[in-house]
Amino acid sequence: MGKAILIISLLLLAVVVGIIISSSKDSDKVPEIVTDDIAKSQARSLANYAVQYGIKQLLQGNVTFEDSIHGHINGFSTLNILDGTIDSLYFTNLADGAIRVDSYVSYDVLGSQKSHHSYAKFAFYIGEGDVSNITAAIVTGGSITVKAKAVVNGIVVEDSTFDFEKTFGMTEQEVKDECISLGSYIETPANNEPMPDSLTWMNNDLKITSDWSGSGILIIKGDLRATAHIDFDGILVVFGELSIGAHSNITGAVYVIGDASVGAHALVSFDAEVIQDALDALPIEISLEITEWNEG
Repeated sequence: MGKAILIISLLLLAVVVGIIISSSKDSDKVPEIVTDDIAKSQARSLANYAVQYGIKQLLQGNVTFEDSIHGHINGFSTLNILDGTIDSLYFTNLADGAIRVDSYVSYDVLGSQKSHHSYAKFAFYIGEGDVSNITAAIVTGGSITVKAKAVVNGIVVEDSTFDFEKTFGMTEQEVKDECISLGSYIETPANNEPMPDSLTWMNNDLKITSDWSGSGILIIKGDLRATAHIDFDGILVVFGELSIGAHSNITGAVYVIGDASVGAHALVSFDAEVIQDALDALPIEISLEITEWNEG
């Protein structure tokens, strides 16, 4: 009996030792599994942060669309955040008027590195839910000439048909009537005519021969020819031809029915925040909405 008990005890000891040895062998895998999960979670969080960062850069006018469709942040290089890296951010101007922002990131936790991709789409909405098509720095019905050392930050669209009502959520006549009621309708502007209001309609050519500045929405039912420096923040609509002089600075968006010429050292930049501020001058509701968010 004593011998049998000894044998059983040894067998039980062997089983226990086997379990301990097995657990010991697998224990080094536990930290590996944990660090993988942490790296995945941190990478996902960083990718979502990167999307928000990308949207902010676009709204501030720091994104250039070289071919009217695909864009990148000006001067972008990889960004290191804690143990992670924002490797790249891509922007796409979509056919429905929305803009897509894609982020690609990587994150390292104790040697376990994970990559992640997230994206979001957003658009401006006007009136009763129509998507605004204000996504470009300059849109022309003809051609555009960008002279030496002039810079256009944003999408450039040539040979395009301008849809006034889709852009502003109001017809030309409705906007014109609003300007008349505000006292900001000018039948024949003088040289260097100032804007009397943040929503202004000028019914003939405007010539600028000395420094000029304005902001809001300016609609010119004729040509705009500036031989001097102009500084404008908002939405500029020119139903004729546009020619701006050297060292001019336009931030927001420009629509030209005819041809456009941007003078030497001039700067035209798309800026969604400036555009949204300008649209506040209209008696309609404007909103920016995220239409899709994919965390990957």
